[in-house]
Amino acid sequence: MKRITLFLYNLLFVPVLLILLPGYALRNWRRGGYGTKLKQRFGILDRETLARIGKGRVWIHAVSVGEVGIGLRFAKAYHRIHPRARFLISSTTPTGLKILQQEASEWLEPMANPVDFPILTSRLVKALAPAALLMVEADIWPNRIAACTVLGIPTALLNARLSSRSESRFRWFRTITSPFFNDLRLITLSEKEDQARWRSLGVGEQVLRWTGNMKYDPQSDTRFSNISIPCETGWSSGDPILLAASTHAGEESEIAQAFLTLRAKNPSLRLVIAPRHVERRKEILGELSKLGLTCSLRSEGVAVPCDVLLLDTTGELSGWYPLATVVFVGKSLPCSVNHGGQNMIEPIQAGCAVITGPHTGNFEPLATRLADAGALLRCDDSITMASQIGQLLSDEGLRQRMILAAGFILEPNAGATIRNCQLIERLLGSPLPEESRSK
Repeated sequence: MKRITLFLYNLLFVPVLLILLPGYALRNWRRGGYGTKLKQRFGILDRETLARIGKGRVWIHAVSVGEVGIGLRFAKAYHRIHPRARFLISSTTPTGLKILQQEASEWLEPMANPVDFPILTSRLVKALAPAALLMVEADIWPNRIAACTVLGIPTALLNARLSSRSESRFRWFRTITSPFFNDLRLITLSEKEDQARWRSLGVGEQVLRWTGNMKYDPQSDTRFSNISIPCETGWSSGDPILLAASTHAGEESEIAQAFLTLRAKNPSLRLVIAPRHVERRKEILGELSKLGLTCSLRSEGVAVPCDVLLLDTTGELSGWYPLATVVFVGKSLPCSVNHGGQNMIEPIQAGCAVITGPHTGNFEPLATRLADAGALLRCDDSITMASQIGQLLSDEGLRQRMILAAGFILEPNAGATIRNCQLIERLLGSPLPEESRSK
């Protein structure tokens, strides 16, 4: 059955790719950066890169920024325990790859994610001979798993995420998908409730292990600890700041309208917007201008006082959370072109009161547990958003109670990264492949 499933996957992969390619290429051209390491996207590595990577690295694959963050968190923790550990981390998106390139070192090599064609994948896996293939959250590539299985290379899915939408899809195609999942030697679960759901998809209980969510495992990140409000904005260091994080199309106007309502009562309130896709900067500037708001781009510096600061930069959002009084987390409002929510835990861990829209499916059941405990507020539009944010701005005690309540909910995730490290040690059969394998 597995061979038949893999044959059907490869049979359909090319025509589906060709159908989706024009729209995919246009979208990515607008975002920019997909030409970076273009040959690597087809599994082609030059001699210098192959020599630098060597053999025996642990290969981690992460799709984009969120998954890259988890992959880096795991790799750094493992490397602290085992300094000889060497990693290859691949990412699909330019933003994810840019973050990886900033972290590159002798023990950590970034790579653009190669397309999952069977011949290319098989040749690349043989050339790299990774000690293990670890995929993050939900991005599974059948040919890559199959190539590793043939060579006896262990494979795992770390911090596995199974949304209700994905579960429904997998259930419909259980006969096809379960062989791929059961080829994995390990699936670490971020939610205890997910174990029964994975088993319902035909996944063997022996590969399932609950660890907690590495994304919510507290850690200190000092990379952007020196961020401060540019004095050219005309803002004071004591001004309250509303930070709209990871917003999607449709949400910036709602946030700006709520801001205008709030500023009528709180003249010192400031607005910072960090869109999920920075290539939308012109679109956002146009929307804000229609509402009579002046806006400065972070990437261009701030030359004159402004109403709104637009963070059109990569990787520094986390550094702005400690400066914020209230954080709205996007991809969650009914008006958003995309639903599912973005990471609301990072701003909570930074000590911010957080508000989201109702659509947080990517972070369930945790988001609902936070909301039920009073650790997270939800709004539907600019009217309810302005009301709730206004309450948070005027009541510091409420903000502190939210943060305290969130701490109790997130406590079980403490140590999730170390638990994942321990399971990977067992998967490898020894703490680390011998250093000589990587030379």
